[in-house]
Amino acid sequence: MTADGSRGVDELLAAAAIDAADGVQLVAATRLPSVPFDPSLPLLVLRGGPTAAPPLPGRHARSGPLAVLRSLYPPTHGLERLGDHAVLPLDTLDEEALIEGDWLIPPLEPEDNLGSPHGMAAISARLRAPDGCPWDRKQTHLTLRPYLLEEAYETIDAIENGSPADLAEELGDLLLQVILHAQFAAEAGEFDLTDVYRSIAAKIVRRHPHVFGDVEVDGVAGVASNWEAIKAGERATGGKEHEGAFGSVARALPALAGSREIQERASTLGWDWDAITGVWEKVDEEITELRIAETDDERLHELGDVLFALVNLARWMKLDPEEALRTANQRWVARYRSVERLAGERGIDLEALSLAEKDLLWDEVKAR
Repeated sequence: MTADGSRGVDELLAAAAIDAADGVQLVAATRLPSVPFDPSLPLLVLRGGPTAAPPLPGRHARSGPLAVLRSLYPPTHGLERLGDHAVLPLDTLDEEALIEGDWLIPPLEPEDNLGSPHGMAAISARLRAPDGCPWDRKQTHLTLRPYLLEEAYETIDAIENGSPADLAEELGDLLLQVILHAQFAAEAGEFDLTDVYRSIAAKIVRRHPHVFGDVEVDGVAGVASNWEAIKAGERATGGKEHEGAFGSVARALPALAGSREIQERASTLGWDWDAITGVWEKVDEEITELRIAETDDERLHELGDVLFALVNLARWMKLDPEEALRTANQRWVARYRSVERLAGERGIDLEALSLAEKDLLWDEVKAR
């Protein structure tokens, strides 16, 4: 027993019948929002504690110790109060009782450890085990390529059109792809999730010396220029073959996104117009050349130049050309559906109308 009447660690471990050598976590109740822990290990929650620190990054949506526990453990998960060994389901506990007692929270099995970063990695390993899922066991980096793109696009759709719950779900689907690819590599002895975490965290710190160091930059343009300079240094020190300023633009990028990446990179290298008037003139020039093109090859070439120039115009206007075209597609489809509804309400056979008659309905819908 300590001087303030609380029990020491050895006494708490004995009361919980836990061998520390098997792994155990201890945290004061008030610090639950600010301390990382893994629900797959036993957790001793000690009464009281110092004033709560700021929430751990990633837990900003949770307020208070009990909310953190309820986000990580099932509602019926039993907590053992070490004073009298009473076991209470989490959903029956209030915050005052949690803070005023010493508690043992038993570990979760991997399939129940759903709210922490540790659970999904264990679940993916289980799927790939000899007695796991036949479909998952057949997959490789190559076979999952279309799913990675699909989940990325569905995440974008949730950002633009979905609810917060939709976005959380789609981000989870996208994260699963990352975890599975890391699992494949771990099985081959190449790398695992710790290498993935380390790679991106080290890269972000390294490329933000104006945040994590003492470098000063002049606004967004300075950040972009410094970023490209750091990337060039990384390629040189990493021994990668130099492929020129644009060698690292991903070949699998959609054409609009690739064009924007190329032109943003060119701008940081000093290849850019002095003002947007030059960009407008280039667009007009390329459209004129497309109008007078005579062969299919010439038209294909000139159409590409028109699109390239329009992407540059979008960049100058600080617009995303991919988003602009995607929303135009969605707007056109939505208007056509409205035309179909309007024709149905008036008993009109839409397919039997002439183009001019269809245009009248279209204009009516557009004017609404």
